[in-house]
Amino acid sequence: MDIEGRNALATRIVLLCLCFLLSAAVAGLMPIPLLYVDGITILQTRPNLAVFGSSYEASAYLFAPLFDLFRDVGVRLDAYGRVFDDNQFIVNVSFGALFFAGIALQVFGWRLRADYSNTLRFAFFTIVLSPFFFCISKELLPAWLAVAVLMLHRSGTLGRRGMFIAYVALMALCGLYFRVYYLLFAALLPLHWMLDRRRKLLALVYLLGAVVVAVAHNKLPLDLIIKGRADYLGDVSNSRIQYLLPDDSGIGFIGNRFITLLQLLFPVTLLSVGLSYLPYVILQCLLTRLMFKRLMDPQRGLRTLAAHALLTFTIVGALFEPDFGSYFRHKVSVLPFLLLIVAEFEWMDRCPLARGRLKRHRGIAHAE
Repeated sequence: MDIEGRNALATRIVLLCLCFLLSAAVAGLMPIPLLYVDGITILQTRPNLAVFGSSYEASAYLFAPLFDLFRDVGVRLDAYGRVFDDNQFIVNVSFGALFFAGIALQVFGWRLRADYSNTLRFAFFTIVLSPFFFCISKELLPAWLAVAVLMLHRSGTLGRRGMFIAYVALMALCGLYFRVYYLLFAALLPLHWMLDRRRKLLALVYLLGAVVVAVAHNKLPLDLIIKGRADYLGDVSNSRIQYLLPDDSGIGFIGNRFITLLQLLFPVTLLSVGLSYLPYVILQCLLTRLMFKRLMDPQRGLRTLAAHALLTFTIVGALFEPDFGSYFRHKVSVLPFLLLIVAEFEWMDRCPLARGRLKRHRGIAHAE
């Protein structure tokens, strides 16, 4: 390894260590009680894994071995989310470390570019989002599934198509056993990718879908979507999105979801709740800008796919959970794709266009 390579490796190691330590410090010194509601509910729920069952029961089932390990080493879980002590800090840092393990695999596997602006951008997004995964989080499983398929693609085990199919299948499985809106995510993501270069047709599909929902609103089984507007959010969240139109009509239903989507992409209304939300407003506006920039990429590479994953997830979030806090919290389930959007990696993109360009460059170099 040459000097430049060693310097880049050292930069990545130092960057990850600093991000982890700062994230752990934020989790320990500035606990946010609202972020622990899911963790409290999971700990109080009977573990069970069933088709279309409760996401809390499924999470309790998946995390049961980890919770047992905590108890075996003397970490108390009975006061989690209510008493901010060493026990909670250990649990939060442990979950954060599990997320960071996936981030580290991505950083080293895809080789994060070690220049100043890129590392700063990576650090900003990782640290600002860290409170949402330095806690007991249901999003740990889908986040690691994304890391797994990306690393299999990076290693050459899965091609681009195989990686995409595997990810969609895994998200559909999460929809069956974990959270039902992953089923819609798994259905919309292939649609977005197939129509990536036919944006007008994609817009027409959404328009026709909106017309169908507006006309047949009273006949459609919308209970699962209405549950996203759960009453308990009013007691645990001050970041709910208030619908501007009557939600009991087809036109109002569609209008409210479209307005919610715009608010999730550009959450400037959060500033009316408090200036403490300013970092998240800046983060989301920057992320939206970078997402659309990747969508316009003429190479149609993996970054474009990552942008479609984030946009599709946001659309599903606007349908199911009209709440800024829920959106940010659940968005860490696509954190690996988010990092592909916001940061530059020294990868060899595997799309046919990239390979064609590489061959042409080699041919020119050989001729010279």
